[in-house]
Amino acid sequence: MSTRDSLAVGLAVAVVLAAAGAAAAQPPPTEARLAGTFQMTGMVTAAKYVRGEHVGETIQRTWTFVPLCVSGACAQVRVTRGRRTGTDTLILTQTSPGDYAGTGVFFAPLQCAGRAYSSGEHVPFTITVAITGTTTAPDGTLLASQITASYVNTTRLNLTPCVIVLGHDAARYTGTIAPG
Repeated sequence: MSTRDSLAVGLAVAVVLAAAGAAAAQPPPTEARLAGTFQMTGMVTAAKYVRGEHVGETIQRTWTFVPLCVSGACAQVRVTRGRRTGTDTLILTQTSPGDYAGTGVFFAPLQCAGRAYSSGEHVPFTITVAITGTTTAPDGTLLASQITASYVNTTRLNLTPCVIVLGHDAARYTGTIAPG
């Protein structure tokens, strides 16, 4: 092996070791702070008797996370998420490092005997979020930059005097932090 070949091999080894060291130095997503506005792309995975929703449909939403602690990965985060016809705000609690879950409720309109009930059905739901990617802010704070999430509603409660078959729905999401 020539000196030139030895230098090339040595340089290649040094580059591989430096890259491995940089990868090892990157903190895991489980230590990231979940904060900011995320552009979410979802797919409806269940939609039974839910007007305007179809399994396989792609949906775009905006979710905003506000940490409920001063710094670092918080035990609780407030999320405000857009829906097709409104917004929901709920508290997510850290279930394990980098993973959050919470429950909420919204009311949806129903038609009954020719009358519209603006709060005709009570819709409980569960949201889960997992941090899957990070970025480092200029001040050195490790921030979530990519997430996956799910929304699940398994039952609904009829609040009208009519007998109505109620549905359920669910969706899976991926999201990235919005610029700005």
